[in-house]
Amino acid sequence: MHTLPAAFALLLTAGCSGTPDGVLSTEKMARLMADVYTGESVIEFNPNIYNDDSTKKVVKQSVLAAHKVSPADFDSSIVWYGRHIEEYVKVCDRAVEILEERYAAIPDDQDGRTLVLVAGDSAQVWPLSPFYHITASSPARYLTFNLPKDDTWEPADKYELGFKLINRRSPVSSFLGVEYADGGTNYVSGNTDADGWSRIQLSLDTTRTATSVYGFIRFSPEANEHIYVDSISLVRTRTPETTLRTFRRLGTTFNRGKEIES
Repeated sequence: MHTLPAAFALLLTAGCSGTPDGVLSTEKMARLMADVYTGESVIEFNPNIYNDDSTKKVVKQSVLAAHKVSPADFDSSIVWYGRHIEEYVKVCDRAVEILEERYAAIPDDQDGRTLVLVAGDSAQVWPLSPFYHITASSPARYLTFNLPKDDTWEPADKYELGFKLINRRSPVSSFLGVEYADGGTNYVSGNTDADGWSRIQLSLDTTRTATSVYGFIRFSPEANEHIYVDSISLVRTRTPETTLRTFRRLGTTFNRGKEIES
């Protein structure tokens, strides 16, 4: 799922609108890039399967084949959009819309919370949209979240907040914390001044009862800066022992990341 190739993010000189022969239209390019995002997220969340360049290349080739786009036309489109910033922004915004539509279509669990299993004993519990376009005129500079405790929590849970930045010039900070029943808290924070993946990880105290996990991603965009934050995830992982105990309590078994009836 997630990121535009580096060449696509180059902000070169602005040019005229309209695409020449051999360059994909805005809509076609946006739909292609949405699938590129999706393919890259599959790779990211399944490192044991996609563990070398050849298997990762197969994913990209499959996306291009599905869209009936040749590698040459894809490369030409990357270069052309990189030189036409206004059209580049249109493609990025449209790709985000497409991905948000897909995300909204994911069924919620019985308590109204979206729970997506991503790999093995991990679960994607990020409660908001995974894609945002941030500018200096955006109404909010913080993406905040707060997850209250539910029946799926275990004392040994670990949480990792991850996201990928595209076209960033200003620093971006992140925060991940936990509140316990005794009133205590624990947290980690991070700062990044580079495009690409950023991650912070927090392990719950096994001797205390957690009541909520919360945090934020903070942006400080400069004038005329367009920051794209892609594939935001809050992944919960646990030990095999706590995984088995949770699954038995819920009366559900899982096979290769897909829920099946027990």
